[in-house]
Amino acid sequence: MKSVLKTSAITIGVLALLVAGGYYFLAQGSAKGGDITKVAEEIAKSDNKEVAADKDDEKVDSADLKMSEGELQVYMHQMTHQKITASEKKGAVEMTPEHIDGLLTIVNAYADQYEHSDFYLATLTKWKEGNFSNAVDVHNTIWDWHKGTVGRATGFMTPEQEQDFVERKFK
Repeated sequence: MKSVLKTSAITIGVLALLVAGGYYFLAQGSAKGGDITKVAEEIAKSDNKEVAADKDDEKVDSADLKMSEGELQVYMHQMTHQKITASEKKGAVEMTPEHIDGLLTIVNAYADQYEHSDFYLATLTKWKEGNFSNAVDVHNTIWDWHKGTVGRATGFMTPEQEQDFVERKFK
């Protein structure tokens, strides 16, 4: 009888751990997906239409680049997670030249509609040049705008930490 109870308790414990682990991984996946997936699709659409190149000095059709200021902030915030240290990070978007160029295109299209367009343009221009020295400030500024309570950036990752982060999150 004791062995049946012991086996049952172990089985229930293992099932509880599997359920909790599954929930955690689903929650992490939705943090990366959700709004960010929609934003990434819009960036991909804009790249496919070559609006970033703006070769003929044509006006960018902002109807093709639908992104709210809040979505832009979340996207930029999650990009900083690749560079910064914090007690907690929710979501991650790889900081690639394509993402930076796509965001620059969108910010330029909506500059007159975004309250903080100067901040975004200055940030993304530095990132495009390979200068990420503002990542902690950018993270914490957006974190403050969204009334963050957990996960304030405290510094920069070492190159080794960043490489590990990239491999775990994006490869």
